Amino acid sequence: MAEVGTRGGPADRNTGKGVKYTGIAGVNNNDVVIETLDVSEFDTFVLKSSAGAMDVFVDLGDGNFIGPHNFADLSATTSDPVVVTAASKTYGWRGPYAKIQVQQNGATAVTGAILRMQRIAG
Repeated sequence: MAEVGTRGGPADRNTGKGVKYTGIAGVNNNDVVIETLDVSEFDTFVLKSSAGAMDVFVDLGDGNFIGPHNFADLSATTSDPVVVTAASKTYGWRGPYAKIQVQQNGATAVTGAILRMQRIAG
């Protein structure tokens, strides 16, 4: 499996605690804009894009992506979970995942996708 995100900007192991993936631009529905390598050392994830909607799929360690995964809209005033992002909003979730895949949802091209992760718990 190739790391998608390296094409748009390499994973940035800045601060020693977090990693940032910058996605490639999507063109078609279901295009993979970010696909991580092993993220099992992290437990907290934040995602946003400048344009386009996205779905998140997770791998629990068996090599299969499942989803779309639901998460919190950190830009909203309610706590209802969502499964599809909207542009220029921030979304977050926590969990013990092996890998994460972000796909374009719909015809509008995803641009400016960023996935940040870090370990918060112990």
